[in-house]
Amino acid sequence: MRTEHVLTMDAHCRSSDVCIKTAKGKLIRRDRVSTGIPQLQALIESVPRPRRVAFEEGAIAGWLYRNLKNSADEMVVCDPRRNAYVAKDGDKDDPIDAEKLNDLYRGGFLKAVHQPNSSEKAGIKQLVGIDHERVVHRVGEGCRLLALGRRCGVLLKRSMLLGTQGRRLPESRLEQGAVPARIRSVAEGLRESFDAAVKQEEQLDEQVCELAREDKMMRRAAVLPGYGPVRAATLISYLDAPWRFKSKSALWKYVGIGLRRQSSGEGLDVVLVEQACNHLLRNVVIGAAQSAMDQKENVFAERYARWMKAE
Repeated sequence: MRTEHVLTMDAHCRSSDVCIKTAKGKLIRRDRVSTGIPQLQALIESVPRPRRVAFEEGAIAGWLYRNLKNSADEMVVCDPRRNAYVAKDGDKDDPIDAEKLNDLYRGGFLKAVHQPNSSEKAGIKQLVGIDHERVVHRVGEGCRLLALGRRCGVLLKRSMLLGTQGRRLPESRLEQGAVPARIRSVAEGLRESFDAAVKQEEQLDEQVCELAREDKMMRRAAVLPGYGPVRAATLISYLDAPWRFKSKSALWKYVGIGLRRQSSGEGLDVVLVEQACNHLLRNVVIGAAQSAMDQKENVFAERYARWMKAE
C-alpha cells in the first residue's frame, strides 16, 4: 500500500513555508519556497502520490487553489478562524504554523472554505464585492464631509452632496458660516473624493447590472420580490454552488438567517442567530426581505402581514 503524504502551507505573498508529513505523522521535511505557481507546483509534485494539500483562506487562497488543485489528490482551503486557538497555543512562527496545520488536517479538524473553480467565476465575485466596497467608501466619504460641517456649526444635508441642490451649495454654506479657509479647503477635497466615489460606484453598478442581464440564474433571481440586478448578482456569485451545503439549515446559517442552539448542563437552551456567516449575503437577504415587505403586493409581504396579524 502506497504511503499517503500530507502537505500544509503557510502561504504569504513573497514566500510560503511547507510542512510535509505522512498520514501517520512522520515528518518528511520542512521547506520554504517563493510563492509562485511553478515553485509550489514543483514542490508538491516532488512528493509521491497520493498527496493531500491544505492551506488557510486568505487574499491569495483562491489563486493558489485554482492553479495547484490538479497537482494534488485533494486540496483543502480551510477556515483560519477555526484554527486560531490551536495556532495561538505555544510558540508561533510560519514553520510552526504550517506544522500545526498539518496536525489539524490529519486529525480531520479543518473546515473547508469553498473556492470558485474558474477564474471567470472568481472575477465575477470580485467585481460584485468591489461594487459593495465602493458603496461603503462613498457613504464614508459623505459622512466625513457632513461631520466636518457639524464640527464647525454648519448643518449640511445629504441632498446637497448628491447634487440635488447644486454643486457649490455645501461650499457656500461653509463660507456663510465663517468657516476658516483651511477647513473649507479640506471640505473641498472631501467633496472631490465623494464625487469620485459616486462616479466609481455608478460605473461598477452598470457593469454588475449588465452582468445580471447576461447571466441566466441572475436574471431569474432578479425578478424575485425585493431583489434587483445588484442583489441578484451578489446572491448568485457568492453562493456559487448551493448544493455544497448539506442541508437547508446549513445554507441559512451561511447567509446569516439561520439559528444556532446553545445549551449547557441543566440550563435552558439558547437560540441565537449565527454570527459566523457571510455578512454581505446576510445584508443582501435581509435587505431584500425588507424591500419585499415594503412593496406589499407580493406573496412574501402578504405572508408576513398574516404572521403579524396572528401575533
